[in-house]
Amino acid sequence: MNIHLAKANELKKIDTLIEVSTKQLQVEFYSPEIIEEALELVTEIKQMVLEHTLFVAENTGNIVACGGYRNIEKGLNAELKAFFVHPLHARQGLASKILVKCIEKLKAERVKELCLVATLAGEPFYRTQGFYESERKSITLSSGASFEVVNMHRSL
Repeated sequence: MNIHLAKANELKKIDTLIEVSTKQLQVEFYSPEIIEEALELVTEIKQMVLEHTLFVAENTGNIVACGGYRNIEKGLNAELKAFFVHPLHARQGLASKILVKCIEKLKAERVKELCLVATLAGEPFYRTQGFYESERKSITLSSGASFEVVNMHRSL
């Protein structure tokens, strides 16, 4: 398994991973209609690739996991974003390994605090990584439907 910063020529594979991961790993928590619509919330992937803040795990040419961050305030805090794992590779430590890569890079940039918006499916993972809940909220999707998420934080 090779974990590296994502490249522009991997964007299509990343998009495919995100769709497969979301549709299969979120079904215990959200309806298929909400899952499909909530994909509209996955933004900034291309920007993260261009900024060299999105990591991918590659296995025999396939992108099987990704995750990264966006700086909010340089040197103070950053937002983790776009953590997705292919269902066939779930619960094998890939998200944890990508999180370690992000944290290493953010510590070098002297970031002090991480925040993120977790889905209900992702919340248990982030709790095991030292994140705590700061707020539960519902995001209104373009159709007006509600999508429940959890704001989480952690110090570095």
